[in-house]
Amino acid sequence: MEQPDSPTAWYFFTDDLPDGEVIVPFRTRYGVAFGVRREAMPEETLKELNRTAQLVLGIGLAEVNTADH
Repeated sequence: MEQPDSPTAWYFFTDDLPDGEVIVPFRTRYGVAFGVRREAMPEETLKELNRTAQLVLGIGLAEVNTADH
């Protein structure tokens, strides 16, 4: 992943989550990522979550702290 200009958040499908978990957040040096179990939601919902995260961070309604990374 290329270093973004500012911390970001994104959602992605993964088959590698602990049993019983649907969405698992974790911090990276780029921001916060949300691993989502593939069967938990349609792809269009995941795309909308990413668009919403981009909007919310882009207009300053929320911030992602990456100070520990």
